[in-house]
Amino acid sequence: MDGYPPAYVAHNVPLVVISGLGSTDEKSRTNGNGIRITSELPPVESEDASTLLRFFQENDAGSLAWNSREHSGRNKLRAKSVGRDFILPIRNAQPASSATPTSPIARPILHSSLSPLSPGSSLFPDGLLDSKWAEKHQEHVPSALISFYTFASDPNMATKNDNQLKTDINNLKAALSQSGYRTRFIVALLSEKSIVQSPEVEERLANIRKNTNLDSKTSLFFLPPQSSPVELQAFVETITSTIYPLCIEYYRDLSKHSRRKRNRGIVPPPTAPPTSGTSQTLSSQGWNVRYDFKLGVFAEFRQEMDAAVRSYESGYEGLLGPDVLEAIASWSPRWNEARLLADIFAFRILRCLLWNGNTTAAVRRWQLHRERIRDFVDRRGKGSSTYGWEAWEARWATIMAETVIKVAISDFSSGGHTIHLSPEKSIAIGERTQPWELLHHPGYWFYSASKHLMARRNLAMAIPEEDRSPPGSSPASQIASKAYTYDTYLCPEPHEESPLPGSKGVNHSSLIIASLSKAIAEFESRKQSRLVQELQLVSAKEHINQQSWADAVRILRPLWQKMSYRKEGWWIAVEEIGWSLRKAALHFGDGGSVLAVDWELMNRSFTNHPQWHYDLSKSLHGLENVKTKPIVVLRDSEVHSFLSANFTFEHAEGNVGEPCPSQLAITSSALPNAAPVIMSEVKVILEGNMKPLCIQHKLGNEDESQRPMVFNKVSLADTMSDGKSLQVGQADLTFRPGQTKVFEFSSLLREDGDVRAASATFSIISDSFDLDYSHTFESTIAPDLWWAQHGVKKRIARANASSLVVLPKPPKMELRFVGTEEQYYTNEQIILHLEVLNEEDADSITNLEVRLVGDGAPPVTLKVENSPQLDTEEDEETALAGTPLGKIAKSASIIVDVIIPPIDLPAVYDLGLKASYNLVSDMETPISRSLLTQLEVINPFEANYDFSPRIHTDPWPSFFTHEESGDTHTTQDNKALGLAQKWCLTARYASFANEDLIVEDLNLEVIGMNGGIQCSTKKQVEIPEGGLKVSPRNLEEAQFDTCTQKYSLDDRGTATLDVCLAIKWRRNAKDSQLNTSILAVPRLLVSSSEPRVLAAVSYSSKIPSMIHFDVTIENPSNHFLTFGLTMEPSEKFAFSGIKQSTLQLVPLSRRTMRFRLLPSVRGDWIGPVHCVIKDRYFQKILKIAPTEGIRVDKEGLLIWVPPEEDL
Repeated sequence: MDGYPPAYVAHNVPLVVISGLGSTDEKSRTNGNGIRITSELPPVESEDASTLLRFFQENDAGSLAWNSREHSGRNKLRAKSVGRDFILPIRNAQPASSATPTSPIARPILHSSLSPLSPGSSLFPDGLLDSKWAEKHQEHVPSALISFYTFASDPNMATKNDNQLKTDINNLKAALSQSGYRTRFIVALLSEKSIVQSPEVEERLANIRKNTNLDSKTSLFFLPPQSSPVELQAFVETITSTIYPLCIEYYRDLSKHSRRKRNRGIVPPPTAPPTSGTSQTLSSQGWNVRYDFKLGVFAEFRQEMDAAVRSYESGYEGLLGPDVLEAIASWSPRWNEARLLADIFAFRILRCLLWNGNTTAAVRRWQLHRERIRDFVDRRGKGSSTYGWEAWEARWATIMAETVIKVAISDFSSGGHTIHLSPEKSIAIGERTQPWELLHHPGYWFYSASKHLMARRNLAMAIPEEDRSPPGSSPASQIASKAYTYDTYLCPEPHEESPLPGSKGVNHSSLIIASLSKAIAEFESRKQSRLVQELQLVSAKEHINQQSWADAVRILRPLWQKMSYRKEGWWIAVEEIGWSLRKAALHFGDGGSVLAVDWELMNRSFTNHPQWHYDLSKSLHGLENVKTKPIVVLRDSEVHSFLSANFTFEHAEGNVGEPCPSQLAITSSALPNAAPVIMSEVKVILEGNMKPLCIQHKLGNEDESQRPMVFNKVSLADTMSDGKSLQVGQADLTFRPGQTKVFEFSSLLREDGDVRAASATFSIISDSFDLDYSHTFESTIAPDLWWAQHGVKKRIARANASSLVVLPKPPKMELRFVGTEEQYYTNEQIILHLEVLNEEDADSITNLEVRLVGDGAPPVTLKVENSPQLDTEEDEETALAGTPLGKIAKSASIIVDVIIPPIDLPAVYDLGLKASYNLVSDMETPISRSLLTQLEVINPFEANYDFSPRIHTDPWPSFFTHEESGDTHTTQDNKALGLAQKWCLTARYASFANEDLIVEDLNLEVIGMNGGIQCSTKKQVEIPEGGLKVSPRNLEEAQFDTCTQKYSLDDRGTATLDVCLAIKWRRNAKDSQLNTSILAVPRLLVSSSEPRVLAAVSYSSKIPSMIHFDVTIENPSNHFLTFGLTMEPSEKFAFSGIKQSTLQLVPLSRRTMRFRLLPSVRGDWIGPVHCVIKDRYFQKILKIAPTEGIRVDKEGLLIWVPPEEDL
C-alpha cells in the first residue's frame, strides 16, 4: 500500500486517549498549534499504573486483522497514552490578517482548516478531500479521554486532594467543551489504601461525583490498591466494555452531523471568495462526495461495514460522475487528487466487502475500478500505454494482495492448500462466475503485480533519450511536451524513471524481485510447484540483470536440482534454467555448478550450439575466482545425463560356489560434436551378499573408436579398498557420442541370498576437478538385453534382470533315520538313530542342529558313536551353531542318537534337523542340509473303570460294647477303629498301539485319601511270568480289592479315595526297555453315613444244585432303623427263607438274610430276583447293590447259575 497516505488506508478503530499513565507519545505532540488540554495534577506513578498501561496497549485493536472474527464479541479500541498534556487540532481556521470586513456588521464565515472553504487550506477553493482529515480522527481527535488520578488516603490531606481533583476535572471538562469537540471525558481513580482502612471513601467519591457531574456508571471508575494482575486486567476490561458504547455513540453523532449537512443540498459560502480567473468553488456534487466519504469513515469506526459500503459506493459513483472527475482538466493537479480519492474509495469498498465475506463481489469491484479508471485515463488522461499506467496497475494488484493478507481469511491462513475461494452464497443461483472473478490467494496478486512491473520497465526503457534528461538541461518547450505525454500519477518523472547512463533512477529489478519473492512464498506454501519454479527462474534472471551473481546462484542451484521439468521432459525449460545457472555460477566462481550444468547439457535432448565446445576439460576455462578444487557429486535424479547404464544377470538364479555371468552396458547419448569423455573408474554397487565391481580405466585399441558397440570381457580380482573388499578389473573407459560399451564379468558366488544391482558410479579424477555421477538401476517394462560379441544380442524376458537369487550350494550330505519304530508312546524314552552320510567329493567338517518344537517340548540330547551325550540346550550360541560332529570322510557316515526323554502327555512335535558343514577343500563356503519331520506321541493304553461295593468279612464294632483306650485322641498314626468297608475296582484297559505290547505288571496306586480313612488295595489276579501280551484293540480286565476303614467310629463324614492305575509294559522285542504308564482314575466315594443293601451269592458245597442268596443291610448311622423285606417268588427258581418280614437295626450294625435258591436251569442267568427292602420311616425303597456273580438289569437282579460241569 505504499504510495497512498497512511491515513487513507489505515483501519478505523475508535480512538481513546489515556492521560496520567506513563509518558507522552511522540504522535500526541505533532500538532503544537492546537487546543491544549492540560491537567495540573501529576501523573500516576506506581507499579499498578504501569500494569494498567500495559494491559491497555495489549488490548489495542490497531494491529488486528481486518475481519469480523477478530472483532466479534470483543470491545476493541485503539489506546493512546499522552501523559498529562494533549493537544486537539484547531476546529476553525483563523481569518487572514489582510482580510477586512466590507461592513462593520459583516464578519467572515470561518470554516475548518481542512475545508475547501478556508483560504489557508490546501483544498481551497475546489479540492475534494485531504488525508489530513482522516488522520485527524485517527490520531488527534479521540472519542474518549480517560484521565487517571491518584486517590489520596491520608485523612489530613483528603479534603485538599479532593478539592484539587474536583477543580482539575472541572477544568478539563470545560476545556473539552470549549474546544468544540464531543469527546467523552472519563475519570479513573487509583486508591492508595483499601476501603476497609479508609471507611470514608464512599462519602468522598459521592462528593466528587456530585461536584463534577460525573456519571458513576459510565464516567467515574475506582480501583482499590494492591490489586492482583488479574484484577487489574479485569479493571481495564470493565472500562473498555463500559466506554465502548459511548465511543460508538460519539461516531454516530458525527455521522448524523455529516448527514444533516449533506441533506441540506446547499454549498456553504467560503471564508473569502476565490481569486479571479478560472478558479471556482467546489460544486455541490463534490460536497456530496466529501460527505459520503466522511459517512463511510464514521461507519467504519462503528464497525458497521454495510453502511460504510453504501456510503463509499455513493461517493465513488459521484466522484466518477460527469460533474466531478469528468469536469476536472487532466493537466490540473486536482486530476491526480481525484484519481487518488477514487482509489481510496475503491480500496475501502474492497476492505468492507472482504470484512463481510463477499469475496467474489470484492474481486469484481477490484476489476471494475481498474476498467473504469482505464477508460478515464484513455479518454481524458495520457492513455494506458505509459509506464505510469503500468506502475498504477502493479500498485493496484499489490493493494489487493496486501488487503487479502490483512483480512487474514481463514481458508488462506490455516496452513491449507486453498488456491481460491468459492463464490459467496449471496451470488444468485445460475449466475455465471468467471474463474478470474474468484478470490485467489495473495501470491496470485503479487504475481500479477510483477508482470505489470516488467511491463513498466519495458515502457520506461522505450522512453526517448531526450525525454530522459533532467529538467534543467531541456528547453521549456520540451519540458511542457513531457508534461502532456507521460502519466506521472504516483510514479516518478521520466528522467527519474529511466535516467540517462550515470544517473540513479528507479531500480525496476528490485521492485520485481520483491514482488516475485512474496508470490513465491505464497505459491510454495500451497505446493504449486510449477509456478514456484517459473517464478524462481524469472527472479533469478532479474538478479542476473542486476549482476547479483550470488543471489542468482542461490536461487538457481536448488531449482536446477529439484525442478519437475526434467521428469516431465520439458527440455526447453531445463535448458533455459541450465544456461542461466551456468552464467551466474561462472561469474560467481562456483565451479561445481558449472561442471554439473555442462555434464547435463551434453545430452542430445538439448539444443546443439555449434560454437560451444561441449568438453568437460574446458568447462572451467575463464573461471578465475575459484578458491578450491571443485568436487562434484551428481545423481540421475538431479540431471538428465548423457550416460545411461544397464546391469544384467544372465540367469535369474545361481548356486553358491558357481560362477555367475553378468554384463554392464553403458551408452553415451551425447551430442555428435561433443568431445569423448574418459572415466577414471566405474563402480557397480550390489546389494546383498556380493562384492561391488570396480572397472578402472586402461587405454584400449584405437580401432574401437569408430565402432558403435564395443564388447569387453573383464577379468576380476579380489582386492581391498578403504577396508572393503572389491572385485576389480581394467578396461577402456573412453565413451564417445552414440557409442555403447558392454563389459562382461564372471563372479564366483560365495553366499546365498538375494542380490540386486543398485547403482553405478562414474568417476572422473583430474587435476582441475573431481566428478562422480551416480546412476541408479531401475526396473523397466521393456525387456533387457544380453550382448554378445559382434553386436549380437538376445532379449531376457524377466521382470527385473538386474536381480539374482543365489541359492545355497546343493548339498550332497544325506540325513536319514534308521531303525525307527512305527509309533512312539508316552512314558517311554525315544531314541532316534540318525545316519549322517557324506556323499561330497571331499571330507567335511559338520555341525548338527536339532530342534524339537511344540507345546512342552523337552530338551533333546545327542549321542554320537563313541562319544558322550551332547546337550543341545547348553547355551544359545552352541544351539544356534549346532553340535559339532567332527570330520566326516567322503562316502562315510556316522550314526547320531537323538534322545528324547519320556513325555507324559500325548502330543505332536516338529523335529527339525540341520547339518551345516564346510568342505575341507573350500572352508569359506557354508553348506547345509535340512530335514524336517513330524513326531507323534500317543498313549499306549486307555481304560474305563467300574467301582462296586463288596462285603467286608471283618465284624463291625458293636455300639453297645465298651472298650478301654488309653489315649482318647485318635489320629491317622493310630489303629483305625471305625467301620470297615470293602470295594472292588474293575479296570478294563485296551491297547491303542499298532503292535503287541507286553504288560509286565499292573498295580493300583493310592495317591490320596480324604475323610480320615485308611486304605489298602490288593490285586485279585496276578500277571503270569513273562508278562501278558496285549494285542491292539483287545480289551483286558483287572480287578482290585479296596478295603477302607474310618479312623474314628464317630466320624460320619464323606470319604473319597484318589488312585491311579500303573501299567508296566514293554515292546514285544528283545532287550526292550520297561516303561510305566500312569492312567488316571476318577475320584472314588468310599464312605457314607447312608444305609446300604448288598446282595451276594454263594454255591452250596453239600447240595450242588443249591444257591445261597444273601442280602446284607448295613446301618452306619447313629439311628435305629426299621426296614421291611419282601421276597417275591419266581418261575425260574424256588427259594426257602423269609418271604416277608420286618427288620430292625440298631446303630452301627448290619444284618444278613439268607435265601436258598433251587434254579430250574443251568449255565444261564436266572431272575429277575424281586427282593424289596423298604425304609419304614422314610417309605423309601433301598437299591440293592450286586456283588460277585450278580448283575442288575432294568427288571431286577440276575444270578449266574454255572453249568453242571463247573460244579
